[in-house]
Amino acid sequence: MDKIKKTIRYNTLLHIYGNLLSKTQYTFADAYFSYDLSLSEIAEAHDVSRSAVEDAIKKALKKLDDYEKELKVLEKNNKILELVAKAKDLEGTEKIQALEEIERIIYSYGI
Repeated sequence: MDKIKKTIRYNTLLHIYGNLLSKTQYTFADAYFSYDLSLSEIAEAHDVSRSAVEDAIKKALKKLDDYEKELKVLEKNNKILELVAKAKDLEGTEKIQALEEIERIIYSYGI
């Protein structure tokens, strides 16, 4: 995965699952992915070692990936956006089927 795609993915996962991380993991991962700070800059700002920052970010990314693997919120959101875009160009039965699929995905959230 290239750097831009990785940054977008983890920024999105941080918005979805960030509250499930420790405060430190969230703070460091957010600084790294949202503000494009280096490990050294984050370490200096928080008066910790660079390796502590790297470790916290690695753990945060593992947790974010694990949450997404289990809950699939990002995957479902992307599918909804894809179907909405597709439905704009459809008519009749195809449009109804696309909207029904969106409805099924939304209901799968359990809301």
